[in-house]
Amino acid sequence: MSEPPFTDAAGTAAGIDLPIAFRGFQELHGQAYFDYAFTVLGDQKLAQELVDDVFLALADRWDRVLTDPNPHAFAWAALRRTVEAEQARDEEHRLLVERIAFAVVAYREEAKQLIDDIDAVTTDLEVGVSVATAVLELSGAKFDAVVLRYLNRFSVERTALAMGIDERTVRSLTSQAKARLRARLSPRRLLHPGPAKPDQE
Repeated sequence: MSEPPFTDAAGTAAGIDLPIAFRGFQELHGQAYFDYAFTVLGDQKLAQELVDDVFLALADRWDRVLTDPNPHAFAWAALRRTVEAEQARDEEHRLLVERIAFAVVAYREEAKQLIDDIDAVTTDLEVGVSVATAVLELSGAKFDAVVLRYLNRFSVERTALAMGIDERTVRSLTSQAKARLRARLSPRRLLHPGPAKPDQE
């Protein structure tokens, strides 16, 4: 998907003198955080504001971030909580379903690997809506991995870096997610009783 670039609106507007290490951290993750927030929320301005808020919060407790065993995972969790809080305002997630469905249909070539892996064999529109609904049912980390890998088209390496996890875990999460999607979207098999056996004397 062609998404607008992340800009450091909060830091520059506030004129905050931030540590060089923090600036490097922000430069490393800023675009990935924005891509994720924009994909999930579908609003460029809102995504930018939320990511700015996250980085300002991280800057405010930068010493705490650095003492965490995994600063990257700590920061990702902060982003996810912020996005989830905003997302919760739309309980039905109608717009999210529409956005993911559109992404799957409009960018079918990019999403082809996911669609093929889950053996989706319906029309383009049906695939989009079905996949969107199923993706929403994934748990936190699996949802994040699918959004980054298949909708933002991140590599395994970049996804791992953004989420603060190793590449093996990313592969495991996407594998588990695809298995759940496949199970969710595969036609249900109906069990038919065999022929009735005659009563035995």
